[in-house]
Amino acid sequence: MQTTAAPAPIAPVDLAAERAELGTALHEAVLRVLDSGKYVLGPEVEAFERAFAAHHGVAHGVGMATGTDALWLGLLAIGVKPCDSVVTSPFTFFASAASIALIGATVRLADVDYDTALLDPLKAEAAIDGRTSAILPVHLYGQLADMRAFRALCDKRKLALLEDGAQAHGSTRDGYACGQLGDAGTFSFYVTKNLGAAGEGGIVVTQRADVAQALRQLRDHGSPTKYVHTRIGTNSRLQALQAAVLNVKLPHLERWNARRRQLAARYERNFAGLDAVAPMKLAPGATHTYHQYTVRIRGERSRDHVLAELAKQQIFAGVHYPHPVHLQEAARGWGYGPGDFPNAERLAREVLCLPVHPFLSDADVDRVSQAVRAAAGV
Repeated sequence: MQTTAAPAPIAPVDLAAERAELGTALHEAVLRVLDSGKYVLGPEVEAFERAFAAHHGVAHGVGMATGTDALWLGLLAIGVKPCDSVVTSPFTFFASAASIALIGATVRLADVDYDTALLDPLKAEAAIDGRTSAILPVHLYGQLADMRAFRALCDKRKLALLEDGAQAHGSTRDGYACGQLGDAGTFSFYVTKNLGAAGEGGIVVTQRADVAQALRQLRDHGSPTKYVHTRIGTNSRLQALQAAVLNVKLPHLERWNARRRQLAARYERNFAGLDAVAPMKLAPGATHTYHQYTVRIRGERSRDHVLAELAKQQIFAGVHYPHPVHLQEAARGWGYGPGDFPNAERLAREVLCLPVHPFLSDADVDRVSQAVRAAAGV
């Protein structure tokens, strides 16, 4: 008696497929670094900093050990002080807000737009207080916040502007990339990102030479030259091995992003006209790179029910993010509570992120779509 083979798992990423496509290039790059003996900073890092900054149309790139370091050192480099406050989103990975608290500044939160999950400029302005020195919009899921509005707001209120682009490699809005309108933009190269290292990595890109200089010192214990320390910094130098991996992958980023857009368009067609499975909307003027393809499950069957049903079929979706920032235990002292940011709280109950990596087939997307519709009862 023949048995039907179980369907292959569909995961949020496929690192094996990525390695197979790159062939021996990754191995050769790593061996090149090992043979060079230059493991910290050095020519691989410098080459990547230049290439990544150029890819986003900015003058300077400063590599960091992690995306979180890029955030909090970026805040310091643009002038945020412990006595200040910074406005950011309640619907993001916790590091966005925690980086503000990490330097001793006060976290000020403002609600997001329900249709895009991006920080609302009008609500951000309302959250500014007498100590606010900067705004930190988050470019969530692969599309940019309204940076023209945030730039105008910051110019009007004389505030600094740092962009969290951890999910926005190659994204643009109104023709601008992350880091072009802000005083600086930060990125993460965690393995699951559209451009991922073989582990951890980050970068800050900026048009400002003074910010780039400050960042190079901050990542090296505040040292402009060996054994001279002019400010308090830390050890956050991008490793040459990670830069070598990123140098191999960067030329493929736009093609991979284009494939993500193709897959997202197929999801859009498959979910067209459904209220119970409602895709997040594309912001006006945005070129989305779909780090996540996200829908809102808002019918009679809950998001968590749909998530569980997908897992039974070996489809591993995700929830980014199930708990808004202001309701985290670590944020209890920030003065917020349930009901303060209704859009963020509703999204935390509804969002479901479906596999959209560039190595999926059209048939994979159709299989996911059918499973989602069945689980949602539509």
